[in-house]
Amino acid sequence: MAWFGARIVFDNEKEYLTGVVQNKKASDIEERWARAVAKIPDWGYSFRERISPLTHKVTSVMRNLPGELEIDFLMYRGTTILPILLDGEIGHFYTAWQKAVDEGKLSAINQALKSYGAQPALRLPTNKNDLWRLATQDSADALAKEVLA
Repeated sequence: MAWFGARIVFDNEKEYLTGVVQNKKASDIEERWARAVAKIPDWGYSFRERISPLTHKVTSVMRNLPGELEIDFLMYRGTTILPILLDGEIGHFYTAWQKAVDEGKLSAINQALKSYGAQPALRLPTNKNDLWRLATQDSADALAKEVLA
């Protein structure tokens, strides 16, 4: 791990990431989470699902309409549905207004998915001191096992 100003950079020299999950562009933490979940046989997921502001239904279609909400991973196991939102260092944890935006988004996702019987959405990691939990594949694997046990 190295510090560059206020940013944390994790040295994963032997890691090869494609930048893609389910044929959609993905960040490093999204790809690590997808790989971690693939190791847990009971769970499946849809990546980057959207909730339409027009229909309030889940869709894979990206329209980029005002009020459209994105769910990073819509996890499922049997009849269990669990929305997961992955928070990276950029854009989260550093300003009060971003926290308010994130909480509003979480609340709106939970409201929209209520009719699906979904569990409350989870933000991962839960705080900036836990960014390391998605910084390597081993730590992402451990987090996925913990959350999806």
